Amino acid sequence: MVDRRTEILDAALSVLAADGMRGLTHRAVDAAAGIAPGSTSYYFRTRAALVAGCVDRLVQVDRELAGPQVVAGDLTGFLDLLVAVGEVMASRERMRTLARYELSVAAMHDDGLRALLGEGSTAVARLAASVLAELGATDAERSARDVLAAFDGVLFSSMVRGEARVGAQLRAVVGPVLAAQPGLGG
Repeated sequence: MVDRRTEILDAALSVLAADGMRGLTHRAVDAAAGIAPGSTSYYFRTRAALVAGCVDRLVQVDRELAGPQVVAGDLTGFLDLLVAVGEVMASRERMRTLARYELSVAAMHDDGLRALLGEGSTAVARLAASVLAELGATDAERSARDVLAAFDGVLFSSMVRGEARVGAQLRAVVGPVLAAQPGLGG
């Protein structure tokens, strides 16, 4: 069973995906969650607290998507994992991915939000770097940044274009970036 806080945050992410940052209000989240007016403000007093909660929820979902699956094997297995996660993010988790990009664009003009998203990105990069280190990357942190930038670029552009073949695109772009990392074949 989903707790009320998570229910509210999922509704907030839905509002972000549908209506952007301007549409993210306590009232809109109450309506999207189908809860009594004022409920969202009980859990998240300010809009900043609501936005921070959205970022925390996205990090939690990232960990749920990739965390249990991350096992060091070989480059092909890691690429397969990245492709699988990208396909989920573009389909079943599309709403959350759109919300993530709304937050990312807003962060360009908001130092506080940029810092919050940076913390979330750092957590994902650490996870990727630990796997890449186990696979032999000589500079695992840099390799993680390179691979995740390629992943994010493909995912973002495929979602903007409405393309359905994100898996093939991820494999075609991220695969060579992964293979070119020092210690991994490059």
